[in-house]
Amino acid sequence: MKFPISKLNAIIRKINADKGIFSIWGDFGVGKTTFAIQTALNTVKFNEKVIYIYSKPNLPYEKLLSLSKGSEEVLDRIVIIKPLNFKDLNNIIFNLEFLILKKEKEIDSPYKLIIIDSLTDLYRIALNRDKKETNYNLNYQLHQMLANLSYLNELYNVEILIVNETTKVRINDHFIDKQSGGQVMDYWISTDIKIERTENVSNRHIFLTTHQENSLVKFESIITKKGFN
Repeated sequence: MKFPISKLNAIIRKINADKGIFSIWGDFGVGKTTFAIQTALNTVKFNEKVIYIYSKPNLPYEKLLSLSKGSEEVLDRIVIIKPLNFKDLNNIIFNLEFLILKKEKEIDSPYKLIIIDSLTDLYRIALNRDKKETNYNLNYQLHQMLANLSYLNELYNVEILIVNETTKVRINDHFIDKQSGGQVMDYWISTDIKIERTENVSNRHIFLTTHQENSLVKFESIITKKGFN
């Protein structure tokens, strides 16, 4: 996976954190989708294809068009899928293997990256505070979806990038930021990248956490209309 921030790529190579499921998370508007689109575009430059599952209301086609500089050849290598609800997202993820196998049989570029933007948006909408059994089933489905993505990552060497949201968790009378999905995400995600605003409107703090080694690296990056650099 080639991310749009060169320093981030260098750190990941140095610490050998290029396996498993990656997540990118942070508050609304920090640049998560921009980051994900740039990662997709970096992949298709090598004549490989990307599956981009977008679960939010408004497809960012203008941003995709702008960052790709309007190249139809580039855009044709990104397959965009838009689920209607959490059940639909669940079905899509469990049918991804058929898409991968079909592409492998064709004389065509393989799928090398799956991006889900976002995995937990529809999950949070489906949650119901008054229906514990429903929430338990949703939590179980989220586990299954991540297990299936992990299986695809290992068996077919398809990279997985999940865009996620921030939620507040109370610990010892203090609220801290965590990525949505709680312990389910903590279990399945191998490396997460948090984007955080700074006092400078164009600057972002980047926090890279590898779960297996429990290591944290922090640095700054710049985002402009042309994306991260």
